[in-house]
Amino acid sequence: MPDEAAIEAVRDALDELGVDYEHIRSEPREDAYPQTAYFYVPDGSADDVDAAMQRLAEEHGFDAEVL
Repeated sequence: MPDEAAIEAVRDALDELGVDYEHIRSEPREDAYPQTAYFYVPDGSADDVDAAMQRLAEEHGFDAEVL
């Protein structure tokens, strides 16, 4: 994530989707940018989350991947 606005956009999108997500960790740490942020999302919501993350990635300039 390039900045705090990007991570908040991800959280907002997950909330809008109604996804029961959990922020697992951020590297190098949660208060440093840029960072890699890891979220757990249920399998059943992976397609919706992937579509939302790809849209946000283009808007905010970060890479998103659903594993």
